[in-house]
Formats: sequence, C-alpha cells, structure tokens
Amino acid sequence: MPRASVCRVLAAAALALPASLALATSAPAANPASPAAPASPAHPSAEASEASAADVTLDLGSVTPAVARTGDDLVVTGTLHNGTGAALARPTVAVVMGSMEPTRKAVRDWAAQTGPAAGKVVGQSRLPGTVPAGGSQGFSVRVPKLAALGPAAYGAIPISIQSGAASIRTFAGYQQTKQYQPMSISWAAPLTLDPDPNLFGGSGAAREIAWNEALGDGSRVSRVIRATEDAPVTWAIDPTLTPTLLPDDVDLEADSPQGRQEGAIRAATEKQITDLAARHTPWVLPDTDADLAAVAGIRAGEPLMRTFVDRADRVAAQLAGRADVAWPADGGYTASRESALRRVFRVPALAGQVTAASALTPAGSVNTPSAAQRSTAGLPLLVYDDSLSGLLARTTSASDGVLSTQQFVADSVALLNELPGTEGRSVFVAAPRSFNPDPETARSFFAATATIPWLAPTTTDAVLASARRAVATSSAPVTRPSAPVTGGRAVLTTQRVGQLEQTVRTVRGVAQIRDDGDAFLRTWTRAAEQLASTRWRSAPTAWNTLSGRVSDAARQTTTAVKVVASTINFLADSGRLQITVTNDLGVPVDDVKLTVEASNPRLRIDSQPAVLRIGPHSRATVTVSVTALAAGPVPLRTTLTTPDGTVIGQGADVQVRVTPTGHWIYWGLGGVAGAILLLGIVRTFRRRPGTAPGASPDPLPREATTA
Repeated sequence: MPRASVCRVLAAAALALPASLALATSAPAANPASPAAPASPAHPSAEASEASAADVTLDLGSVTPAVARTGDDLVVTGTLHNGTGAALARPTVAVVMGSMEPTRKAVRDWAAQTGPAAGKVVGQSRLPGTVPAGGSQGFSVRVPKLAALGPAAYGAIPISIQSGAASIRTFAGYQQTKQYQPMSISWAAPLTLDPDPNLFGGSGAAREIAWNEALGDGSRVSRVIRATEDAPVTWAIDPTLTPTLLPDDVDLEADSPQGRQEGAIRAATEKQITDLAARHTPWVLPDTDADLAAVAGIRAGEPLMRTFVDRADRVAAQLAGRADVAWPADGGYTASRESALRRVFRVPALAGQVTAASALTPAGSVNTPSAAQRSTAGLPLLVYDDSLSGLLARTTSASDGVLSTQQFVADSVALLNELPGTEGRSVFVAAPRSFNPDPETARSFFAATATIPWLAPTTTDAVLASARRAVATSSAPVTRPSAPVTGGRAVLTTQRVGQLEQTVRTVRGVAQIRDDGDAFLRTWTRAAEQLASTRWRSAPTAWNTLSGRVSDAARQTTTAVKVVASTINFLADSGRLQITVTNDLGVPVDDVKLTVEASNPRLRIDSQPAVLRIGPHSRATVTVSVTALAAGPVPLRTTLTTPDGTVIGQGADVQVRVTPTGHWIYWGLGGVAGAILLLGIVRTFRRRPGTAPGASPDPLPREATTA
C-alpha cells in the first residue's frame, strides 16, 4: 500500500507516561512476545515531563499489506512528532495486539477507543538518535508473520501503534486458509454539483466564478472523477453535468455570451464523463438530481419529476447507461414510496431502487441484509452497507485513508462472519453525494480493498440482475429512514413543491412576451428547476437564495407591464373607452393580451382589444367598445396575460362614470332647439323700426318768406 501522509492522534493526558525519561532510556527493547508495560520514572525530572507527554503524537503512514497471507510480515510506517519542550532520546514505537469479538460492533468500538492498549507487543522499533523539541522523525515497525498471530483461519487483528501515551488504534487483516464463501462487492459514486446558488440565474462574474469552482481543477467533482476513473465504480450522473446531451431548449445556448463564458468549463467536464463513461456502467439520475425522497408521494410534484426522468433517459441513451434506477438521498424505503416512484418512472419504467441496509434491518437483527433484495411488490432493491459506505467517504486525506482502509478490512470480515458459508452474498458500497475524496488516497483505498480475498469484484448491473431473481422479502421493511449518508433534511415540502410548479409555469409564461424570451426562458426556467435538486439538503439557506432570485426575475416582468389607473366619464349610449398600458422593462414585450370586464351590469363590454406590442420603457393606448345600460359608477377589472394564459401586470383602478343619453334626450334637444328658434324670431320682430303710438308726423318744412 502506498505511503500516506500524517494521521495525528493526540495522546490522552490522563494516561500520560513520563515520556521524556522513559523514551530516553537505553534499556534493551522489550521482548515482542511479552506484554507491554509502562515504564517507571528513572530520575527526579520524570514528574515534570508528564505534563508534556501528551504533546507526543503519532502519524500513521501505511499498514501493508492490507491483508497478510501466510508468511507475510506486516510493516507499519509513520511519523513521531515531539511537541514537548524537551528532546526525546531514542524513543520506541511498538505495535500492540489487542483482542475483540469478531463482530461489527466490536470493530466500531475498537476504532473509537483512544489511549495505549494493554496487550501483546508483537513488534517494536527504537528510533535512532534524538528527536529534538518540536521535531519529527519517521518510524517503521515490522511484525513478523502476522497471519500466524491470528486466532482463526482468517480475520482482522486489532492493533495499537503506540509510543508512551501516544496511540493509534487500527486493524491488520490476515488469512491463513480460505474457509468461507466470498462475497461479491460493487461500488457507486454520484457525480453531482455542489449547492451553490450562483451556478444558475443571471449572468455575470459571480456565475463564471461559481462554475470554475464547481468544475475546475481541484473542485470536488474533478476530485471524484480522478479518484474513481480507474476503479470499478458505477457513476450516478446528474444530467446538469452533461448539458449538450440534454434537449436543446433546456440549458444555455452554446453561442450565447453567457454560454461562451462557461461553455469551456462545462464542456471539459462533460468530455471527461463521456470519454470514461463506458468503464463505469453509468446510471443517469433524474435531471438536476431531483430530490425523489422529498417529492415521492407529493402528487403536485410528480409531473415535473416525470419530466426530469424523461430527460435522464435521453442522456442515458447517449452514454450507453441506464436511467431506470432511483436513488433517494435519504436511503429510505417504504411500500408507499415505491408506489410513488413507480408513478414517476413511467418512461423508463422503474427497474430498481437504491436503499440503505439500515432501512431494511429490523431492530435487534444480528445480520446485515445482502445487497441484492426484492420488495414484496417485486421491485429489485440495491442495498448499500451504511458502515462500509461511510468508510469510503472518509478518504478525504491520506492519514484518514489508512485508517478507513484497515477498518474496511476488519468490518468486511466481520460482515462475512455473520454467514460465512452462505453462497451468493453481495456487498454494495455507495459514496454520499457530498463525496469529496483526496484522489490519491481514494486510489490507494480502492487498490487495497481489491486485495481483500473475501471480496470478489462485480458490477451494479450484476447485483441488479440478482435482485430481480431474489426471493421477495417476507417481512415488512423498516419504515424509519436511515441516517442520511449526505446529511441534512429535505428542503422541499408540499407547499414548496406547489410553489415550484407555479414558479416554473410563470417563468415560461412571461418568457413568451419578452423579446429576449428565449434567453430568459433558458436562464430562469433552468434556475427554477434546479430548486428541485437533492443538493440543497446540505445548504437550505442557499436554496432560499436561489428561490428568491427566480421569484424576483419572474416578478420583474409581471410588475413592469401594467394598466395605468384612470377615471373615465362616459356620456353616451355606446362608444369606445381608451385604456393605457405601460412597459417599464428594458426590452420590448409582444403578444400581451388585455382583458377588460365590467364589475356590474351598468356597462357592457362589446369587444376586447387586440394583442399589444409595447416598446421598452413605453406605453400603448387601446380602445374597448362598450354600451351603457344604466347610469352610475362602473369599476373595470383589467387583466394582462401571456399567450398561454399566465397572468402578468398589476391590477389597475379604472373607474368609469356612466351617463347614458337614451331617446328622451333627442326630444329634449329638439324642444330646446325649437325654443331657441322661436326666441330668435320674436327678437327679430321686436327690433324692426315704427311710429310710436299718439305721435303726430313730423311737419313739412316751411318755405322761407320775403320781407
């Protein structure tokens, strides 16, 4: 097994020995066959050194081989760190063999213990020279013919690597003779995105940075690919990682500015996946890695889930994989969930479900179920082992990888010993969705576990085939969900699923009227769909952030296009009303339909206006034909909709004051006109010149007289 780096184990202070003096002694090394015993203080300064003994720590580098065969020596390597204030002269590192029952619980208990163990010293090494204060020195301890020390034909020996008060608990596997039926083992690892809300939604620097962090060198996804690319591991792939394999209208356009910015990043990851997919019998998860565990049984969410399953089937066809295996995030199984999943998986039909062994193990059971099971309704179940899967997840650093590898050896042999003579048993190990391995450590882990003689490699397809032939379980499965491998509670609730469906419909609706509708649709529908993903279980606050951004994007359109409030005086029996609609968006809107309804029967709407096109930051005036039936106020209800009926705009207060004229007004107007005419005639005659009554006519002028 390749040398790993450090695994620091702090020494227990309560068990601290006078390390400075004890490790500096020049007494001969203890007999490897004799029990380890604490040293006694050899000079007055020993008491003072007890306080600093806890600062001596050990880092485990390697334990090889992972399983020793007859005649093999076990070699343990690592580093001793002197964190005390004094030098350590020629300290000794010993391997002490403990004892335990051959059960899985005993394995967990030994691994959890701390401090030096009492037992048989089976190997030790004295470091040459002095380890200065604050210094470190490597060590190597050889245990001759380890398998001969085992109490049975095969198994795992609990060992403690210790120096003074410093100790590391681990295991050494061995096999003298094969006295068992091997178990087959298969593996699966999800390839899914991290819960970063900046990956979706509006374009910009934050989005580009997010995709670099999610898929670039050193990202979690890239580490999973590197760690498993040469291992017999089934990949469970979120189609979001293969955007060009999705239908054309789902993800970003490759030639859009935003698509070009992140296209290279996503294309590189997709190429890795497609190039290596044939090695990994790929499963394609429902698009976005939809949270089947949360949505199963919520009828409102089933249509959207079926859409995600259909897309996954298209991607699987291009990867020569399958999309008919459900992997709920919580690992739980119930009969009602099976029924719900069957409704969601119609095309393709549900072929199997991944579930946790803890979800099928009744309380008090001493045996772990085999990986290939079948429900009472006939559904094949691929049952992953909770404990072994957790050990795979611990390959996050070189030091942890050594410990998890050796515990995997011990735990798997304890599992074997539950039914050692039973043929056809299988083990399924599934990494969590948060799997974040150190690639080199994980590679070493897979290489070491491949040498375990009681585990024979197989594929998940083979386990699924075995599950189809398995005898249906006669007892009802445990209804409690297993402890989630990924951690975290479901974010989606019945209410949120309903809101998600409505949000997706709203985004699709408003995209129909925007001139940039295609880009808007791709961007925000995709962001809304991602809210259904399993990944948000570990980051509920991030779900809230993305949900708010999607709602704001949809609301921006629905509030920016609106009817202007007004009051109209209508003084006619019939005619037209004028209503103004404004567009506050920076892009034109088209195919906007305005519907006008009178709130009472005083006014009848005879015709609706034609569809509207309004420029950016502009307004349009439409006319509505109406007939007045009675006098009085009439509030108008105005509704703006998209071609598919999605309601947009804000309700406007349009008031109409109706004053119908009727036939009487024409007689009235005629009477008024006649009166005016008569008055004009009278006034004309009264103004004509004439002689006043009683007045004599003017006398003729007299002629002049002569004197």
